[in-house]
Amino acid sequence: MDKNFDGWNERKKSIDRSNSLADFHEREIWWCSIGINVGSEQHSQTNDFSRPILVVKKFTRDVFWGIPLTTKTKDLDFRARFNLGGVENDLLILQMRVYDRKRLIRKIGTMPKDDFTKLADIIKNLL
Repeated sequence: MDKNFDGWNERKKSIDRSNSLADFHEREIWWCSIGINVGSEQHSQTNDFSRPILVVKKFTRDVFWGIPLTTKTKDLDFRARFNLGGVENDLLILQMRVYDRKRLIRKIGTMPKDDFTKLADIIKNLL
């Protein structure tokens, strides 16, 4: 598959110039412009370079740790499964990274507290 790095670079420039005021919180799930990445790094396959991510930890009003979601579920140690709107999703824990709120497009849900607590335990055990 040929990746559209040039298209992502133009979109990334636009995102960087934006004055996004997205007000996000831990446990929220957002469509997020994560772009096109290298090799096995998680990336988007949509026209707007976005995919759903979970806000794991808010550090400042602008920066947070996020984990991408996928509906392609697999039983692996570095994934955590949960249900979002009746659809099974895996959180790709090994792809957790820092994001800026300028990348956030729109909120699509909130992870239940019980699921979030289980996720935190999984992350701690992986460390």
